[in-house]
Amino acid sequence: TLFRSLNAVPEEKEVSADSITIWIDPLDATQEYTDNLLTYVTTMVCVAVNGEPVIGVIHKPFSSYTAWAVVAGSSNLKSRSSYDDKNPRIIVSRSHAGTVQEVARQTFGNNTVIIQAGGSGYKVLSLLEVPEEAHEKADVYIHNTYIKKWDICAGNAILKALGGHMTTLKGDAISYTDPDGNNGGLLASIGMDHSMLVNKLAGRITFVDKKVH
Repeated sequence: TLFRSLNAVPEEKEVSADSITIWIDPLDATQEYTDNLLTYVTTMVCVAVNGEPVIGVIHKPFSSYTAWAVVAGSSNLKSRSSYDDKNPRIIVSRSHAGTVQEVARQTFGNNTVIIQAGGSGYKVLSLLEVPEEAHEKADVYIHNTYIKKWDICAGNAILKALGGHMTTLKGDAISYTDPDGNNGGLLASIGMDHSMLVNKLAGRITFVDKKVH
C-alpha cells in the first residue's frame, strides 16, 4: 500500500467531483527513454483540487523507487539538510542548458554549476533527499520553455507538501486546470528564499515558446 502511515492522509474533507483534476504522465523523459538513459525516466500521478496540487506521486520504474506526498498530510521523503543559495547548483533540461547557464552565471557567479538532466520528475527529486546515491543533487530547478502540466503537477504537490515552491519564472502560482500547458516557465526550490530567487532571475531568463521538457 502506497500510503502506509496512518497520518498520510489529512482529516477527511469532501470536495465536489467538478473541483478535482487528475494529471497522469505515464512516461516522463520520453527522449531519454528512447536514448536508453533510463535513470531519468519516471511515471507520475497528481491530484489537484480547484487547481491546487494536493497529492503527488513520482515513480522510477527502472529502480522501483517511489516518492509520494500529501499536502497537509505526510510523505515518504524529505528535503535535504542544507542548500546553497549563494552558489546554487541549478538543474535544467538537457535541451536548453545554454540559455539558463549564461543567465545563472551572470546572476550567481562564474562558478555556478549547471546540471543537465532529462525529465521533470527526475529534476524535482534532485532537490530532495532520495535514497539513490546516483541521483544528482541540485538546489534550484529552472525551466524556460513551454511544458505540459502533467509533467510538473506531481512534483509541485510534493514540493508544496514539504514546504517548497514551484512557480512560474515571475513567481506566479501554477493552476492545474485547463489549459493543459504552462506558458510561464518554471522555478522550483525548497529550503531557500524563493522570492529572492524570483527577484534575482526575473527579467533575466527569457521564456521561449518551444515545446521541450
